[in-house]
Amino acid sequence: MKIVIPMAGLGERFLKAGYTEPKPLIKVDGKPVIEHVVGMFPGEDDFVFICNNDHLKATNLQNELKRIKSSAKIIGISQHKLGPVWTVLEALKIDDFLDDNEPVIISYCDFSVWWNYEDFKETVRDTKCDVAVIAYKGFHPHLLGPQLYASMRVDEKNWMLESREKYSFTENKMDCFQQAGSYYFARGSIVKKYFSEVVKKGLIVNGEYYISGTTTQVMKESGLNIYVYPLENFLQWGTPKDMETYQFWSDYFKSIAGK
Repeated sequence: MKIVIPMAGLGERFLKAGYTEPKPLIKVDGKPVIEHVVGMFPGEDDFVFICNNDHLKATNLQNELKRIKSSAKIIGISQHKLGPVWTVLEALKIDDFLDDNEPVIISYCDFSVWWNYEDFKETVRDTKCDVAVIAYKGFHPHLLGPQLYASMRVDEKNWMLESREKYSFTENKMDCFQQAGSYYFARGSIVKKYFSEVVKKGLIVNGEYYISGTTTQVMKESGLNIYVYPLENFLQWGTPKDMETYQFWSDYFKSIAGK
């Protein structure tokens, strides 16, 4: 399976909070965030990291990526603030790394999960879905705050009915599925077609082209079958507050466990 990780964002919130390294290099539990993300896909070696050229030039990012996954392809693009869909399309102009007929996973770079990756791969094969979204609901500490994420309505068999960015379909965010940030596409051609369509239509939210609520909804409206794969444990590190809250509790529980 090819794993594509767009990570070309500026990370403005982290810069404003005093962090000096790009978000993928910030350490959580002693490891860079990007190392946790790569660890979500055990046994995979075909990785594509899409990076901010400025980060590649000014930091140790390239060396760290090669240390974490020596077989990976690293593509540098110009700095922008237009989100992950734009990042992938810009990288495709440089290197056509997507096979039109082969499956691919595209994953954001600021979270981690506890899951059975082999079961996920079996599920997408068994359901024969065009797209799969990993998602979570129930108690997760970051959902206690006011921030809205990309949520979904699903049917009784976990097929997606509707998706919206920065929205909740229920009064309590914990009662509906929230997109984690990893997406399976049965064919690379799906990515190329619908990512381009989202940009062409100008479907931008808060200044960014998102894969999550926006692009998955366009795919659903076009007739693609989108399966929602449920997670029990999701770790949110998208903002400085998310990261600091997680690290506080992680350190606390390790201390009382004597580790």
